[in-house]
Amino acid sequence: MKTAKTIGIIGAGVSGLVTAKTMREHGFSVIIFEKEAELGGVWASTRRYPNVTTQNTRDTYTFSDFPMPKHYAEWPTGEQIQEYLTNYARQFAILPFVRFSTTVERAEPVEGGQDGWVVYTTQNGKSSRLMVDFLVVCNGVFSEPNRPQVPGRALFAGTVLHSTEFRAGHLEAAKQQKVVVVGFAKSAHDILSQVSDVSHKPVCIYREAKWKMPRIFWGLNFKYLLLHRFGESLFPYRTLYGIHKFLHGPLGKPVTGLLTKGIGKLIAAQLELKKSGLLPEKPFESIANCSIGLTSDHFYERALSGDIQLEKGEIAAFDTDGVVLTNGKKITADTVVFATGFQQTVPFFAPEISRRLRNQKGWFQLYRNVLPLGVSNLSFVGYNPSLFTPFTSELAAHYTAQYIKGELNLPSPEAMKAEIIRHQEWLVNRAPKSHSSGTCVIPFSFHHADELMRDMGLRTRRTWNPIKEFMVPFNPGIYKGLTQELSQLSSQPSVLPGQHVVPVKTNLAQPAGN
Repeated sequence: MKTAKTIGIIGAGVSGLVTAKTMREHGFSVIIFEKEAELGGVWASTRRYPNVTTQNTRDTYTFSDFPMPKHYAEWPTGEQIQEYLTNYARQFAILPFVRFSTTVERAEPVEGGQDGWVVYTTQNGKSSRLMVDFLVVCNGVFSEPNRPQVPGRALFAGTVLHSTEFRAGHLEAAKQQKVVVVGFAKSAHDILSQVSDVSHKPVCIYREAKWKMPRIFWGLNFKYLLLHRFGESLFPYRTLYGIHKFLHGPLGKPVTGLLTKGIGKLIAAQLELKKSGLLPEKPFESIANCSIGLTSDHFYERALSGDIQLEKGEIAAFDTDGVVLTNGKKITADTVVFATGFQQTVPFFAPEISRRLRNQKGWFQLYRNVLPLGVSNLSFVGYNPSLFTPFTSELAAHYTAQYIKGELNLPSPEAMKAEIIRHQEWLVNRAPKSHSSGTCVIPFSFHHADELMRDMGLRTRRTWNPIKEFMVPFNPGIYKGLTQELSQLSSQPSVLPGQHVVPVKTNLAQPAGN
């Protein structure tokens, strides 16, 4: 078996950078293809709207061995995150391996599919062709803005944007404009809050009100409420073990039910959701899906005061000077901003490869959100977005490295396929409209991390104080040094009962056709 030596990485955002650093630690060479002229992915200046911040606190949105500076804001700004990623790339000597302004036009398996990939790129109008032994897709699940196709777009005389295109110039122009924002995600609330500072009654068009977590919950930083294992345990995962069996069993379920309902009532009171008409119809536990988000400064108070106009419904069509809703109501607008999320795309693969990667519903068929079935020498990092994405991407990078080296504990291909099907059936029942094309991990970040750790033969408990580890907000630093731990394991590989080590060349399985 030929060991992969050169790793091609598509994307220089959070996932691409940590993959490059991790692969180099494991002894591989790397080449990173980044279509922008700067690194950062969603945090690049070309993609972020003014004053965007993380939904995580500073100390939970980091890699295990590179904490953020203490002078950063508690919820760091987009500029700070890009600076952090740039410093990370410099610290670990990743920048020389990044090919900026380089678009991957297509990636094709070497003939026979067993010897790597041919990557075709363009850079400043010049085409290139390069061979790599293994390819890691790090373009992210937030790479392609979702732009709804609304009838009558050509009639509208104003400006139409996606939230990723909203810039300081648009905010300045809003002083003289009527702005409509479509959506109820954090990006919609952020933009509406800022526009309401300078414009009269911007409009929020939304299909349904959803629960949002206050950053400060009745005086308590929300990380002390949910960003730890106990907080995650309030919501039932598809497999229950240990304390989780008790919390969602006959004795514990009434207690967890009271806790979640109590939190929901307190949030509703703090944000005055009944008065504004934004009390969600679904119970608070429905927050446990991929659209979980934090509140934005001033959004709820301005929705309550009427400074932000609320319109529940959907756009049926554009008109010359605005939009018409499905209920027939006309909304005048100069600018319409679609804060409507993203699509998950891999446009550089041929249709036959894409059919192996995704089922008929378009859901990615990835074991543990990393390994595709039926495609050799390929993995995905960052297709496991979580509450702690830098960390879970770091784990996925180690997972990929172990797979390349043939040192990953995996079940049979048939069992892997069955596991994907079971997980996605549960996922669609739990979050039918918020599943990120089958890649959803939120809010079960710890459960997902534990699954990856077990497959790598690593211990999931990281400290000698289980109560602290269960109740204290997440600290990525307790996972520092995984490369060394894995190196120590490699001399005496630990294969669990019923599992076997799968080498890189194994064609795992054909994708499920459901």
